[in-house]
Amino acid sequence: MTRAFLSGMRIHVLQFTRNAFDISGVVLWPILYASIAYYLLGAKNDPSVLLSASLGAAVMAMWSIVVIGSSGSLENQRSLGTLELLVAAPVPFAVTLAPITIASGIVGGYSLLSTLAWGALLFDVPLAIDDPLAFALGVAACVLAIGMLGLVTAATFVAYRAAFSLGVSLQYPVWIATGLLVPLSVLPGFVGPISWFLAPTWGFRAIREAALGGSPWPDVGICLLLSLAYLGIAAVFLRVFEQVARSRATLRLT
Repeated sequence: MTRAFLSGMRIHVLQFTRNAFDISGVVLWPILYASIAYYLLGAKNDPSVLLSASLGAAVMAMWSIVVIGSSGSLENQRSLGTLELLVAAPVPFAVTLAPITIASGIVGGYSLLSTLAWGALLFDVPLAIDDPLAFALGVAACVLAIGMLGLVTAATFVAYRAAFSLGVSLQYPVWIATGLLVPLSVLPGFVGPISWFLAPTWGFRAIREAALGGSPWPDVGICLLLSLAYLGIAAVFLRVFEQVARSRATLRLT
């Protein structure tokens, strides 16, 4: 299973880095998100706010690439007729599906570099990271947690033929519920507890704290715990939705 997982990671990372749509998402989306955030915040004299905006835009792009990349990949596999083969393979389906979402998160991690570079060149965002090692570990934990959350959502894509449309629609609710698009303080009170169960909330906090000189370790720990929880939930969901897809004969597109 380890060999299948690593092979899947390598294949999907190569696919994502050679897909024009995914490359444009990695390069352009975080730049657009960050630019909008800079102008909305209007905090040119507050470097910490500008850096937080850059990191938030990067996490938004990570989630977008994970949920759109995984949904698009599953929809392509369904249209090519290979989804049935993956489900019928002796390797557990979660092992073949997880590399798609984690590879999407890894590719989405490149958005962090493009966002910081764009902010430094155009908006004078400081590139000084207070704790580079903690920052790197925070990014890794963020990528893993978002990838595992993507695995949970990808389980629903197995039973839903229009997976790509569903993936696109899942971007904005997560952005809002995690406070990446608007502050949680301006949202209804019930949104706060929802954000506790979503990986982008803690992934963003981890890398922000490491960049600004805080303590990211509690947030990194929560990211790892959420990753394990997501893996367990995804395993159950995959079994249920796989059975639903088999009973309804919806693994094929036609």
